[in-house]
Amino acid sequence: MSVVVEVLVLGFLISALYALAALGFTMIFGVAGVLNLAHGAFAMVGAYVAIGALDRGLSLPLAALVAVVGMALFAPLFYWLIVRPVERHPILVMLGTLLAAVVLEQIVGLSFSFNSQILPPLVGGSFSLLGVRVTYDRVVASAIALAVITGLWLFIHKTPQGKAILALSMERKGAALVGIPARRVILGVWAISGALAAVAGLFIASFMGISPLEERALLVIAFSIVVLGGLGSIPGSLWAAFIIGFSETVVQQVAPEAQGLASLALLMLVLTLRPQGLLGRAAA
Repeated sequence: MSVVVEVLVLGFLISALYALAALGFTMIFGVAGVLNLAHGAFAMVGAYVAIGALDRGLSLPLAALVAVVGMALFAPLFYWLIVRPVERHPILVMLGTLLAAVVLEQIVGLSFSFNSQILPPLVGGSFSLLGVRVTYDRVVASAIALAVITGLWLFIHKTPQGKAILALSMERKGAALVGIPARRVILGVWAISGALAAVAGLFIASFMGISPLEERALLVIAFSIVVLGGLGSIPGSLWAAFIIGFSETVVQQVAPEAQGLASLALLMLVLTLRPQGLLGRAAA
């Protein structure tokens, strides 16, 4: 029973973090048609902004806020300087964002260290749940992740700005015909993507530690989830994040050395049976 509880608790937390990491990635692709290969770097930089703010005497909540707001401002600037000049050329976008990610790795590594660093927990203490020790920090992190995901869903489906994002992701020309300002919406999506990446980076740095080179693993996870769920599908990314998160947690309990193979095997299986992903649309 304790193993089942541990899988459920840890699996939910990891899945929620994976979902946060992947949602911004899939929103960028769904709305702007861009594969941002610097998305993992956004999460990594967000974590290091918080680490730097803590080193300068800020409290952890304030440092986290600085990181999230900072990345929400940085991501649109990144789009304007790196992506926009070449956005009509997908290969150049991929190369440009990948190069930018490597540059960010080196800047952060030289500014801090290439060694892994850990953010302190939001709250201390723990409790026992059916024989499993659960930290309050994990509970708070799961609640925050769930609140962010719920808030994003409500924003997209219940507000005019969110409905503009949906319209642009479905049909760009039609959205332009009804007066939706595509460029402004895209900048907003990049801001949301940066903020979500920062939140994911903060939690990952708190629970597993983070290093400048860790952004590569984060990018692979986000990319796998987005492809598995269906490129551009937000519901698909959520389902895929939880499938991969729980699968990796189960494998970690049974065969820790094969943890990374679980998501790869799932990805290959789904793409073999359903190439467009779980909730992606088949090509016409």
